[in-house]
Formats: sequence, C-alpha cells, structure tokens
Amino acid sequence: MKDKICILTNSPNVVSDAFEILEFVGYDVFEIEQLTVLTKYKDTQLILIYNSSLKDAYEWVRELKTKTDLKDLPILLLIRRKEYGTLLELYQMGIADYIELPVMDIELISKVALYIELKKSRERVENLYRELKESMNLAVQLQKLMLPASISLQSNMWITSHYIPSEIVGGDMYDYFIVNGDIFIYVADISGHGLQSALLCSSVKSLFRSATRRSDSIVKAVNELAESVKSVLGYNYITGLFLRIKPDGSVQYLNCGHPSIIIYDDAGFKEMDMKNALPVGIFDYAYTEDDIGTFSIERGKTYLLYSDGVYSGFEKIAGNGRNSREMLFNFLNEEIAGIIPEILPFYIASRLRIIFSNLPDDYSLVCFGKAGDYCYFGDHGEIVNVNASNGSMVEMFSRIKGYAISDEPIILLNDHEKYKTLLTKKLEIGHIIKDLPMSVSMTFDDVSAMKLFM
Repeated sequence: MKDKICILTNSPNVVSDAFEILEFVGYDVFEIEQLTVLTKYKDTQLILIYNSSLKDAYEWVRELKTKTDLKDLPILLLIRRKEYGTLLELYQMGIADYIELPVMDIELISKVALYIELKKSRERVENLYRELKESMNLAVQLQKLMLPASISLQSNMWITSHYIPSEIVGGDMYDYFIVNGDIFIYVADISGHGLQSALLCSSVKSLFRSATRRSDSIVKAVNELAESVKSVLGYNYITGLFLRIKPDGSVQYLNCGHPSIIIYDDAGFKEMDMKNALPVGIFDYAYTEDDIGTFSIERGKTYLLYSDGVYSGFEKIAGNGRNSREMLFNFLNEEIAGIIPEILPFYIASRLRIIFSNLPDDYSLVCFGKAGDYCYFGDHGEIVNVNASNGSMVEMFSRIKGYAISDEPIILLNDHEKYKTLLTKKLEIGHIIKDLPMSVSMTFDDVSAMKLFM
C-alpha cells in the first residue's frame, strides 16, 4: 500500500513540481485547498503546506496542531523566502522541517522519506510501549494474586502483611499456609528488581508449597526449592527466612542469609538472636539439620518477618558512627511502639513513606502472633474461639459482620487482655465507630484497625 501525502495549498501551480516528483517516486499524493477536507483522509502519512502568505501558513499549522486529531502528522513547509521569526514560531508550533522553492527533487524526496519513516518508527515504539504497559499491568495483578490475604487466621495464629514494590513489580515474596496442621510462613527476597525477579517470585511460591507437601523437614523443602530454581536463577540468589510452626507454638526455622525476626511486645522492639546460613543459590550449598534453629511462640508477643525495604532507606542516611540497624530500631521504638500489633505492616510503611517519600527497595512485612480469644471472618470462613465469659465479644463480632460492603470482607477481632483489636478489610467502619465502645481507629486504603477499650 502506497504512503499517502497531502499537499495543502492556495496556489496549486506553485506546488505542481513537488506533486509530480512525489507521485513519480511512488507516493499517493492528493491536493486540497481547505483544511477541513483533510479530516476525511485518516490514513495520511505527511502534510506538505504551501501558502503564498507565510502568516496564513502559520494559521494552518496552528489549527492542525491544536484543533484537529491530525496533530501527530509530520508537516513540511514549502517557502519562497526565509522569515526567521515566523519560522521559529512554526518550529515551536510543531512543524518537522521546511523546503525552499524552487524545489530540489533530492531534498524533497529525502526529507519526505525521512519524516514518514520517523512517524512510523514512533508509532511502532508507541505500540510496543502500550503492549509493554499492558504486560506490566498484568504482571502487577499476577504478583498481587500470588500474595496471601493481608489479614488472615492460620490455625490459631493471626497474620497480617503488606507489600509495596519499589518499581512496578518487585523481587519480594512471602506466603503463609497450613500443611498437615503445621503453619509455614516465609519471607524471601530475590536479588534484583523488575519483571525478571517478579517472575522468579511466582516460581518460588509454587515450588515451596509443593516441596512442603512432600517433605517432613523444612531443610528438605528448602533444599528441593534450591535445586528446582538453580537453572533459572542465573546470577541471582534468594535470601529467605522459612518457618514451620507446630500447633503447640514451637518453631523450626531456616534462615538463608535473611534479616532476623523482630519481636514486639507493645512497649518496644528487639531483634531475635538467630542462626544464619548462606542464601539460596550461592555455591550450590546444601542445608543440613545443623542449620535449623528453634524457638517458641509466646502469647502477647508479635513476630515480624521483613525484607530489606524496611531498613534500606536508613542505609542511605546512616553516618556519624551510626549504622542502619541502629537507626531502624530507634525509629521503631521511638515512632512505632505502642501501636496495635496487627496494623504494623501498614503503619510502618506509611511512616517510612513520610520519611523517605519513595521507598528505596521492595517492602514486605509479615506480622504474626497469638491472641487469647479471637473471631475471624474471611477466606477461611468463620472461626470463633471465645471463652464463655467473653460473650460480649461474640455479640460485637456478629454486629460488625452486618456492615460488609462487598462479597469478600475480612474481619479479625482479637482479645489482648488489656484491650481488644479489630481489623477489617472492605468494611464501612463509620457505623462501627458509633456502635462500639471507646476506641482509637486508623485506616490504610481498604484496611481499617481499631483499638477497643472495654
């Protein structure tokens, strides 16, 4: 199909040579005298303009660039003499180039060919960008779907989590699930950022879930994961903290080069002393039973698993003898301590964004702990574990369920003895606040939290 060129002119005899040259070399050339006619020719590739008045030509260009849907077409101007002030304004308005009369065939042919090809190249780039953007949006949605519910109850353990990629998609991954009555929780960080790391995340999730179902040992499960991803990791590696929690609260863990757990007891934060082994994918290291560490879940304490996006911002501002870990714990103990534990993943992220504006690395934070009495409504159905003496808690829970604003609400009501906490997702909390006893509430997007005194 021939490329179509429009010649817009009030003097057809002046541009006849240009018409014949372009037609001779194979272009489909048509000539018009009124700008309004051009809108009928949607497949035009380039516009050649000549007007006996350069100022009138300017008006044509201005209308093309501001009042029609043809503003992206390249425009070449034919002129008899150079009026530099007007030409400067025309360039600012968006013409591609100009050609002086009388026309030189080589100049005309080469400039027309150049700007038509530039237009086509730009359109190819725009189409590729559009396809890439659609693919990236799909990758974002897929990565979100890979993550478990941000508010969850696994067996007798409440879990909350939050994820923010530093780019459109990221290299962090976390998961929690139950196999044969044991709770598995992990946070993993794949080196690098972007689409490649995000795709590796999906492999980690499916492979580790599969490995835990075939193995009676967390060491065997992580070794199977390492062997499975070896061929696709390339120069990447995975740091991760993998936990297996028994129903009695005893924990086995394998720490593969990852930051240690942080413990929170309402009053403050401290780091757990943990064993550490090499990251997954380095030196073909095979983990053994000697690499396993243990501890026990204590009621009233919250356990934080996190990626380096939680502290990497402090690495950029550390100095004067202070290190990033010290700054992180100062931040936690001075600005976060006292917050209800279930909201920590969301609240810490909001405070870090105030300090650093944009988080410098992928952010993942998973919190978990045990409450005395609890009520849950969400992806696992309804679970109520409340002593008979705490009947008002059940009544409150039943009332709150009536405020659901979607088909997939999540409600978590925990009793921490000194106070109760209510965490909701996709619920209208305005009515709840009126009906509940004295409380403190916070909202983060579609997650709301309340500290109840009753």
